Amino acid sequence: MPANPRNVWPVAIAGGGIGGLACALALARHGFQSLVLEQAAEFGEAGVGLQMAPNALSVLDALGVGEAAKTHALLIERLLMLDAVTGVEVVNIPLGERFQQRFGNPYAVAHRADIHGALLDGCRASPLIELRNGCRVTEFATSGNGVAVTMASGERIEAAALVGADGVHSSIRRRIVGDGDPPPAGAVIYRATIAAADMPKNLQQPHPTFWAGPGWHVIYYPMRDWSTFNLGCTVVTSQTPPIDGEEVSPHYVLPLFAGSCAAPLRVLRIPKQFKRYVIRHREPVENWTQGPVTLLGDAAHPMVQYIAQGAAMALEDAICLGNNVAECGGDFAKAFQRYQDIRTVRTARVQISSLMMDRINHAKGLERKVRNSLFEGRTAEEFYDRLAWLYTPPPYVK
Repeated sequence: MPANPRNVWPVAIAGGGIGGLACALALARHGFQSLVLEQAAEFGEAGVGLQMAPNALSVLDALGVGEAAKTHALLIERLLMLDAVTGVEVVNIPLGERFQQRFGNPYAVAHRADIHGALLDGCRASPLIELRNGCRVTEFATSGNGVAVTMASGERIEAAALVGADGVHSSIRRRIVGDGDPPPAGAVIYRATIAAADMPKNLQQPHPTFWAGPGWHVIYYPMRDWSTFNLGCTVVTSQTPPIDGEEVSPHYVLPLFAGSCAAPLRVLRIPKQFKRYVIRHREPVENWTQGPVTLLGDAAHPMVQYIAQGAAMALEDAICLGNNVAECGGDFAKAFQRYQDIRTVRTARVQISSLMMDRINHAKGLERKVRNSLFEGRTAEEFYDRLAWLYTPPPYVK
């Protein structure tokens, strides 16, 4: 292999989701070529709604796609939590000018495909990025100067380095960490979209509406110029359904939210079908790197969605990785170790904090009343102070 693979071989990126495409753009900013290998037949993003906090939007800005991403996003005016038993407001965080000045960006909600599309357009415009679909990475072998990457088809590609951005079921993680399949987190989410014409007018609010119930929660918010609402309904359960993405009727879903006040039930009765998914997670690990091979996003640190930071952490990973590759002059083993050293504590804190929100979001009985009392009288600035560690972009996001 040549002594300087930077100018000969690209960095192979397994996975063309939000994290993988952001990684390609982050490398291109510093003049490094990449080859994005997406296992699906076409580049696209499954899923529905996505919350984008200021730290995520700041990365998109730094990658040059922030304006495009915000074109289809809705900049929301507050974060709201309501007690689903009584209907009482528990948390109300204004997200206006003071919030934007504090964190450098607004808070947005968007369709996941729109954020992915902005990143994809950015990659397609770069001569340093090659995109290939129908390519599932199954194996890799490192040598002195690079990595031989093997596809499910049997094709082998020589690369300067390999980034595993291949999600929660990452095949590359299996080789590096070896911790098997991600275990269930003890909850199931039921997802649906609702046409704006079907949503009662008095429930169409310009912000996510979060109903916290005993052992469950419901959240919905508008997307795509108010044409559609994203609905997610999470239930704490020890039972793991056998099929992810299975369609479930409202007759099955509605009884799971017994004891709710009227408003969330009105929303839950609208969809004709829900799709059910098992929520999975992993415990934080200290190492996700092996020489010129590393992990990014859900492959490195999958987390439950209770603070809506999964995509944001993948975006932060990407820009941090790109910066370190540049600072190390294309010494990928050194750069990846530095990237990991920088990112492990922050991502582990988000993983752990997300799990801790399970108890807050799904409190029952006396705990529910204690939860409500914790937020009484809290000012906007006090909320901002407690969110600063999360929403303030790290120094390498610039």
